[in-house]
Amino acid sequence: MKVGILGNGQLGQMLETSITDLKDIEVSLYDLRAHTDEALEAFIASVDILSYETENIPAHIVTLLEPHADKLYPGLNALKTFQNRLLEKNALRNAGIATAEFRAVNSLEDVHTAVQELGLPIVMKTTTEGYDGKGQFVLRTPDDAAPAWNSIGNRELIAEAFVPFERETSVIASRDRDGNIVVFPMTENVHHEGILRYSLYPAPALSQEKAEQAERYIRQLAESLDYVGTITLELFDTEDGLVGNEVAPRVHNSGHWSIEGTEASQFRNHMLAITGKSLGATEPKFSSVAMLNVIGEETPAEKAESIDNAYRHSYGKEARPARKLGHVTVTGNTDAERDATITELNALMPEGIWPPNH
Repeated sequence: MKVGILGNGQLGQMLETSITDLKDIEVSLYDLRAHTDEALEAFIASVDILSYETENIPAHIVTLLEPHADKLYPGLNALKTFQNRLLEKNALRNAGIATAEFRAVNSLEDVHTAVQELGLPIVMKTTTEGYDGKGQFVLRTPDDAAPAWNSIGNRELIAEAFVPFERETSVIASRDRDGNIVVFPMTENVHHEGILRYSLYPAPALSQEKAEQAERYIRQLAESLDYVGTITLELFDTEDGLVGNEVAPRVHNSGHWSIEGTEASQFRNHMLAITGKSLGATEPKFSSVAMLNVIGEETPAEKAESIDNAYRHSYGKEARPARKLGHVTVTGNTDAERDATITELNALMPEGIWPPNH
């Protein structure tokens, strides 16, 4: 069986390496950056199953996928839904998941209307593309309306009411062709300047009630779309419960800890799901795990290789500011053991590589 992955970045590469032991599956990665219609058609014809590492696939390529929908996992419905933040918000609500109040914005007048109806502050986002804080503008006063529209407008936007959250979390699940679902433990995710800096398992002080709510939400979402593969639901943790923020119809940065941290990683379970194989267990192998992103400068992270319970992953990318170059996973039999290693690593890093220990 040959599986084709649209995209050959770090996610595609980790999907490929997650099943190197399964000799009946061959994986081929397609470079979307070097796309031609003829090359894509040839690629599609050469594989039995198609998947993708990112939902940010240009519309004309999505059109080319239409005739091959029967071998695309996750399916076209999920891809199109989560390419657009308005469709995404409606899908969350249709699945019974709470979200922030939101409005569609197509003009400066719409921005003013959103301010009046949603109050301030509000977050304005492009409905398509945009990640790691790109394509976003926070309005804190009515005077921010014009700068927001001038900055990211002249295209379809979504205005979201601000959610007073205590922290950001995520839950990841994998669903196979027969509807079986396995759910990974939740993580707390810490962002800086719109970029995920690190994820912690277990999410500190997570109540059983909220853990069950997150699992219920992700199951409802996957089932509502007849989803096949790994899916990620980012959640705001608030006093009144969990609120859906964004969805990634794919493996996700906050789940990278699962490579070392769980019996079967998010990557392996995605590949098992789309190829019709039984899903692997998601039980943690350690009491405590952290995933630290390596951003902007990679050389210092090499020092993690000399630490027994730290695992360095390099993406082989050229260094530049705010770019994710790799990640380091830290494991521990206790939170204290894990955090001691994080402190040791932070002491080796130049200022600004990783945030202070949680």
